[in-house]
Amino acid sequence: MLKTIVVALILCLIEITVIVVASPLAKPALVLGFLPEDVRLAAKDHKEPAKWKQIIAHALLAFFLIAMFAGLIYLGIDGLKNGYGFWKLTLRFIILLYIMKAFDIIVQDQWLVMTVGYFKKIFPETSDCDGWKDRGFNNKNQIVRIVAYPFLCMITAGIFMLFR
Repeated sequence: MLKTIVVALILCLIEITVIVVASPLAKPALVLGFLPEDVRLAAKDHKEPAKWKQIIAHALLAFFLIAMFAGLIYLGIDGLKNGYGFWKLTLRFIILLYIMKAFDIIVQDQWLVMTVGYFKKIFPETSDCDGWKDRGFNNKNQIVRIVAYPFLCMITAGIFMLFR
């Protein structure tokens, strides 16, 4: 359990670092995709950064995805080495994803986006948008993911059980 929590927290730190560093370097459409709709509309004509900056942003995002898969693989292999069965592996993956989802909702959506206004600084043309006050702007997407995670975790655990 402790390994799962540690891996989840490491991935959360990598994720927030990548978001903070990569967002100003990325193509606006990539960043705006998860922000409130009126913010997306207000920033649709935002100037794109230089291509080399976009390449750095994509490299950072790729690094996070690789780290995420590496964390999953590490926890899966470690679970198999420690005799975990299907349900224990599923629980391990659920804990990982729910810690990351809680971090996403609390730190990224509510703190970074809403409280700190980090993306208002990247897209100053959006500072008057009402979407910045709507703390539930992403609720539907978050609920879909929260409901889907146990099934994804069961599929992932099942794949690891095939290699047992």
